[in-house]
Amino acid sequence: MFMIDYVRPEQAEGLVQKMYSAFPAHIAVPDPIQLYSASPRYLARQMAIAGDYMQDEAYSPELLAALRYIGASTACFGFCTTFNRGLLASMGLTEAELDALATDPARAFEPKEAALLAFAAKAVREPDDVTQADVDTVRAAGWTDPQIFEGTAYAAQMATIGLVFRTFADK
Repeated sequence: MFMIDYVRPEQAEGLVQKMYSAFPAHIAVPDPIQLYSASPRYLARQMAIAGDYMQDEAYSPELLAALRYIGASTACFGFCTTFNRGLLASMGLTEAELDALATDPARAFEPKEAALLAFAAKAVREPDDVTQADVDTVRAAGWTDPQIFEGTAYAAQMATIGLVFRTFADK
């Protein structure tokens, strides 16, 4: 699957096995997570970041999946786009809501979450076009500066994952 050594789920031991166990049995360990096992300490750091957000009450599971979906679809990262789209559909979003997510998140999310999603979508799509007014809009919706940064970085991280994945994928 990849041009460098990585740990397949059935071969996982120690730290990598612990990281893989974060995924319920009915969900296969995602391919990018398997790739990141090439460096167990890097994988652990990435999983810790994701775990922190998942335990933060400010970020619903749907919001986190939507941020990943927006980041992945903007970065043309097929695996994570498909994975998170399916996850959002299993959470109840319709095809129309999913299709409009990056341009009209208010169709599927409450105003506060929609504001952060719209900001993150603009940030990953057109970062040079983000203005102070854009930041102020997200603040006015109820997000703090650390949360605005985190949500944006979380979405943008999908571009990094996509680049690393495409770099090492068997061709």
